[in-house]
Amino acid sequence: MSIKDMIHHYTTENHHLPMILASGALRPSNAGAENERPLLWFSKAQLWEKTATKMVRSERGLRLLTFAEQLAEYGCVRFSLPNDDPRLMNWVDACKYAGITSTARRKLETVGRKRGGSPIDWFAISGSVPLTDLKLQRYDGSQWIEYSLL
Repeated sequence: MSIKDMIHHYTTENHHLPMILASGALRPSNAGAENERPLLWFSKAQLWEKTATKMVRSERGLRLLTFAEQLAEYGCVRFSLPNDDPRLMNWVDACKYAGITSTARRKLETVGRKRGGSPIDWFAISGSVPLTDLKLQRYDGSQWIEYSLL
């Protein structure tokens, strides 16, 4: 299967990856939204999901890192699975499943678009996904390369 037929969960190599590898699975989260069902988010974006970029505090307040800064500071990895995986829910269905109101969904869409993302690219799974179901890659500064777990 071509990588273009895959959907990706983007995360940081230096911060989140060690915990994910130790757990043996990608696990859903509600990102602190107490009344929402946890979901595991994926994107069809092929280089990087812009909404996965970190915010940092600077002397002028919060600012979004550039992709180059994100890569240099945290490293970038992605877990991929086929985009026809039956566990995947599209953005709207995922929001309904999680209990995200239509008003909150529209606000998230607006913020996501401002950051360069697109809701049409966003998908979610409601449960954990074993690492054995996924392909792992890291970004080396010019391309995505296979990441060896050995």
